[in-house]
Amino acid sequence: MRIILAVGVVYLSCLPLQAQEIHLHSLEEVLLFAKTNAPEQKIWKMQGQQQDYAPRLSSAELLPKVRLFATWDNYLQLPVQLLPSEAVGGEPGTFTEIRFGTQFQTSTGIEASLPLFDPELWSRIKTERLRSRYNLQDISQQEQAWTEDIARAYYQLLLHQESRKLAEARHHLSDSIYRLAEITYQTGEMEPLPFQRIQATALAAQNAVSRQKKQEEKARQTLRSLIGAGELILHFDEKIKASELKPAFADYELAALPEWKKADLLVNMNEQSWKNSRAKHLPRLAASGQFFQQALGNEFGLREAGTFEVGVIGLSLNWDIFQGNFKRLKTKTAYLDWQISKEQQQRTRELLTEERDRLETDLIQNQGLVTGFGPLLNLYAENFRLAGIQWAEGQISVDELLQVEREWIEQQQEYLIALSDHFTSKALLAIRNQSYAENR
Repeated sequence: MRIILAVGVVYLSCLPLQAQEIHLHSLEEVLLFAKTNAPEQKIWKMQGQQQDYAPRLSSAELLPKVRLFATWDNYLQLPVQLLPSEAVGGEPGTFTEIRFGTQFQTSTGIEASLPLFDPELWSRIKTERLRSRYNLQDISQQEQAWTEDIARAYYQLLLHQESRKLAEARHHLSDSIYRLAEITYQTGEMEPLPFQRIQATALAAQNAVSRQKKQEEKARQTLRSLIGAGELILHFDEKIKASELKPAFADYELAALPEWKKADLLVNMNEQSWKNSRAKHLPRLAASGQFFQQALGNEFGLREAGTFEVGVIGLSLNWDIFQGNFKRLKTKTAYLDWQISKEQQQRTRELLTEERDRLETDLIQNQGLVTGFGPLLNLYAENFRLAGIQWAEGQISVDELLQVEREWIEQQQEYLIALSDHFTSKALLAIRNQSYAENR
């Protein structure tokens, strides 16, 4: 009994733990899962926190700066000054070398400074705040592009699933006809060429199923990688029914999109940079104060050295009058950057407006096409089934049978193209609407 229990424990310990299975039924659920599990979300969150610190860093330049300092100097050679010898009782017309200072000197103190009037600094702080907001919108745009990639990958997976179902339906009918043809051929009632043609189309249908399964698995792995699935077992359970496709419309404003916000902030940033360039022509005024204690002596320990205290307060004025026409050219360049960004903003508005109108139009048109393909594909599938029965009864030839199959295949391809276009428009429009809903 003990041996049996030991073997049972070892066997159970070697069994892999059952991974958690999660069923996702829509794009919204997939995006919610991705925002919780994808590593990109953690990176963008930290980058957003980093941008929150930028305005504080720029504003810190307006606060007083206090600095503590301490020095210790050992003058191996003291500086020499020449004095007229008669000043120290020497011969007139000659000079005497005089060394000033002591070999060892120490000083400790505190220094403070505060900008009183600095238009360039204030303008630069405003620019940094705008740049921080611009970077946040850049992060939002990256997140939106990532979300669009997920939507495309999700609908690509649904497209391959639908394509696999169509291929399996075709393979089922083709294989049934092939089995019947094989029996007929073995009894000698069928020539080799017609039989091999039917066999070839059945094998082609089988290969199409295998190919679609491969594409489906590849699309699934791509989607899993984008949403951070890890070791979890995910099931994407949404079913496509052309008759149940719901209409979708553009429900977002251009001003809520990251592209538009970035274009708007870029205009404000370049305008502020232009003002900053103009502010460089103005003077700068700062207040400063310093207090330090100094000890001087010729002994290393400075135990008996003389100590002196010094306190200084003052104002400093700096005004760059001329720098080789550099500032004037920088101001003109900044002004042109501002004008260019305004033109780019207008162009961005036009492109986003065109995109919104095109997405809505394409979605409505493609949805109508996909809906119309539902009964049409059923009709072509039924035609192929009836053609197989008529061929078995000898009413039609193999050429006519294969022609009906080709017509069915062509309609399947047209349907998949329309479905792909529909999913592309639906993905982009869904993400645009969601972005607007989150930012309004």
